[in-house]
Amino acid sequence: MTHIIFSDCRNPAAEQAYEIAWDFLARSGTIRDEFQACVFLAQRITVMVEEGETNRIRMANRAISQYQHHVDESDDVIRSGGRRAEGR
Repeated sequence: MTHIIFSDCRNPAAEQAYEIAWDFLARSGTIRDEFQACVFLAQRITVMVEEGETNRIRMANRAISQYQHHVDESDDVIRSGGRRAEGR
């Protein structure tokens, strides 16, 4: 698996949060497309930095949760033949 690096000079904790989230998702086998996962995590963590978040663990946990939710929604769309599942 190729490792893509993320850095945000405004907040050193952002890079650590990215690494924590990436490592967790990679070890759990959740990452299907590395580039897409990199972009997703980087975008989510950047938004958190812009919102003033400084806690690396909180950022990592939120990014992990959001990515897992994203993957679950993508699976639902695939299973439903391209339509969103009822009730979502």
